[in-house]
Amino acid sequence: MSQRIPHDKGRPYGKKTNTTLRKHNSNKQNSRTSGEKQRKYEEYAWTLAYLPEGSPTDPNPFGQREPVIQAVGEIWFTLLELTPKRGMEVDPLVRIGIGKDNRTIVNRIKRRISFNDLSPTSEAVLEDCINEIVKNQEFRFVNWFNKASLVTSRMHAFKLLPGIGTTHLENLLAERNKINFTSFEDIATRTKVSDPKKLIVARILRELSNPDEKYRLFTRKP
Repeated sequence: MSQRIPHDKGRPYGKKTNTTLRKHNSNKQNSRTSGEKQRKYEEYAWTLAYLPEGSPTDPNPFGQREPVIQAVGEIWFTLLELTPKRGMEVDPLVRIGIGKDNRTIVNRIKRRISFNDLSPTSEAVLEDCINEIVKNQEFRFVNWFNKASLVTSRMHAFKLLPGIGTTHLENLLAERNKINFTSFEDIATRTKVSDPKKLIVARILRELSNPDEKYRLFTRKP
């Protein structure tokens, strides 16, 4: 009999405490901004779809495909196909461990995939999944607003967020120079950027869906 892991209204499976999460995300962000080259492993991912008949891009004959879970990593937003343990099924929007020492649902990481490899269900759920990740890691992304800098000699990283023009850029820089931002609501109130979380989600989606994207603020190169 299969065991199904249900989505529990946005509460992540195996969620870390706030203290642990903040420390973990702070370390990841510091490593990213330091410019050090590192292996970008994901320890946790959020499920997009359970595909009992296998991946739609699997070259094997239909009857020989193994079940897979399509998922997105919560740090680098890596798109992945995972092989579940025997008898395990999982709903969309569930946080699962995929690191070497925390695989209660996953047997192995099968492969990294591209946006074009996503099933229709996975593609439809992706934005909601990213929204959950950004919401649950608000501290990490607010910290990004506090530390973002130039990506070229003439362009600030803020300008890569959709809808951020010169006025918003000036407001963001002026306000964070006074005191660091503390929340998405704080950013919106002080700078008139209406929905900072939505801008982050939109930027991540753009980076995932466009393999030729030149500047990657939040994702790995394909």
